[in-house]
Amino acid sequence: MAAPLSVQVEFGGGAELLFDGVKKHQVTLPGQEEPWDIRNLLVWIKKNLLKERPELFIRGDSVRPGILVLVNDADWELLATRWAPETLLPARGCQRAAHSAERGEKEGVG
Repeated sequence: MAAPLSVQVEFGGGAELLFDGVKKHQVTLPGQEEPWDIRNLLVWIKKNLLKERPELFIRGDSVRPGILVLVNDADWELLATRWAPETLLPARGCQRAAHSAERGEKEGVG
């Protein structure tokens, strides 16, 4: 069983408005049988952090097109689908930033 995992989740570029205007969240993901992956993290975020209009953030089991997801400053599409605590940068934990490009917002992420 995977142990609980502490991560920092960040939202920017307007996405934070869906999360009560809070940009940074320090959360502890519960232990579970399978290692945490991004899709499980998105489900957890939807259930525990997302406050309004989930259709602007989630589509199916992924983020909507136009939302940039970063894990330790790398695009999640370039990473393996599964990650564990030992694969994360020790000084930073897991940083997730969402940036909505659909409206042409180009401000800094997270």
